[in-house]
Amino acid sequence: MCAEFEIQNKIINTFDTGYTDEFGLRELVSTASETMTSLKISSEKKIMKRFLKEVTKTKDSLAVYGESETRKALEIGAVDILLLSENLRKFRVKLVCSTCNYFEWITISEDDLEEFNTPNCSKCDNLMRMEIEDKIDLIDEFSDLAEKTSSIVEIISSSSEEGDSLYSAFNGIAGILRYPLDN
Repeated sequence: MCAEFEIQNKIINTFDTGYTDEFGLRELVSTASETMTSLKISSEKKIMKRFLKEVTKTKDSLAVYGESETRKALEIGAVDILLLSENLRKFRVKLVCSTCNYFEWITISEDDLEEFNTPNCSKCDNLMRMEIEDKIDLIDEFSDLAEKTSSIVEIISSSSEEGDSLYSAFNGIAGILRYPLDN
C-alpha cells in the first residue's frame, strides 16, 4: 500500500495513444516532451526564486554570485546548489611568461578569445607577450569544482524571466549556500 502511494506521487501525467507500435511510441514522446519541458522550466523557476529570496536577505543570506565570489565559496565547500546560465560562453585562460614562468588566470568571453592579444609579462617587464598555456570552458570548470564538494549543478535556461536575470544581473554564475559566509 505504501509503495503504491509513493508511485502515485511521482506520476506527472498520463498520455493516451491509439497505437502500440513504433508510431505510437513516437506519438507518446512528442506529446510527453511538452510536459517535460514545462516541468524543467517550472523547476528552474522554483530554484531561481529561492536564490532571489536569499539575495534580498540582509542577514544570514545563503546567496552568492559573481565569478570570483562563487569560485571561493565552491573551493571551501559552502555551495549547496550551483546555478549556471546556459548562455555562459566564457573561458578560463592560463597565461604564462616564457622568460620567468610567471602565470596568471583570466576569464574571457568566447567572442573576445578569437581576437585576444596576450599581454606582456607584468613581473619581468619582458617585451615578449605571454602565451596561452591552458583554456577551459567556465561551465566545465565550475561544474568540476562543484563535483568535488558534492554541490548540485543546475544549468538554467534563459527561457524564463528568472533565468534571463541570472545571466544579465548576476553574470550567469551564482549559488545557494549550505551556510552563511562571513563577509
